Amino acid sequence: MVERVTGQGLSSSILADNQRTLARLATYQLELSSSKRINVVSDDPVGARQAMRYRAQTLETGKYLDNIDKSTAFMNASDSAMGQMSQVMDSIKALAVQGANGSQDAAGRQSLAQSATSLLGQLVDLGNTVHDGRYIFAGTATGTPPFALSSDGSAVTYAGNLDSFSVQVGPSTSVPVNQNGFSLFMGTTNVFASVIQLRDALTANDPGRITGLITDLDTAHGQVNNVQGALGGQEQRLQLAQNQLTTTKTNLGDLLSRTEDVDFPAVISQMQLAQTALQAGLQAGAKVMKPTLMDYL
Repeated sequence: MVERVTGQGLSSSILADNQRTLARLATYQLELSSSKRINVVSDDPVGARQAMRYRAQTLETGKYLDNIDKSTAFMNASDSAMGQMSQVMDSIKALAVQGANGSQDAAGRQSLAQSATSLLGQLVDLGNTVHDGRYIFAGTATGTPPFALSSDGSAVTYAGNLDSFSVQVGPSTSVPVNQNGFSLFMGTTNVFASVIQLRDALTANDPGRITGLITDLDTAHGQVNNVQGALGGQEQRLQLAQNQLTTTKTNLGDLLSRTEDVDFPAVISQMQLAQTALQAGLQAGAKVMKPTLMDYL
């Protein structure tokens, strides 16, 4: 027996189909306007969870990169200051070589002693270099000037500490950022003491003593260069971490895009098909709605 389909039943079926098609069209329009295929969790629960994870990882990676940017600026300031210290040490050695020259007289050495005093002050000032409100060679005591020249100019004291601080560049990875001033100036060789001794020898017009200090000054200069080299190694580690994190951030962006971004050609094609289906459904509905003799039987 053939089941009779009434006009009302057919109309309801067509109406339901058209409503589903309209819902699909609304979804496609939202995807195109937002450029995202996942606009609510129900669109793709698995993809939505993945997108949330990628965003969280991207945020964390961005924080590490921000840490590196700030630390790089700090280390660049340290490296620049050490480069200037090295130049000052070159000038100090030049004074020693001039003072050791047998043709130099007492007045000449007095003038050289005054220059040595000036260069000593420059070294102290460089040791007290400030970056972003912090004394960069004070260890972790960055709020206090680390170096002070005594009132009589006979000694330089260190008020910082020997501690280092690090920057976090990963969940369990950190890189030291600073070099303390004690290691720089008062490690194996006391740089300030060597310069003060040179000044005093020049003042005393003692060419023999001046000659003996040249080796000490070379050692002191080497110490400054060695600490600068150690800082360079830290900068390389920081640069490597930055490169890795930048790559990670780019990869996370690609994963997030593949997970939630809309495929425009595919969605446009689907939307066109839905529009065609809706038009056909509306036309079919219009025909069904026309009263026929069967409606009265």
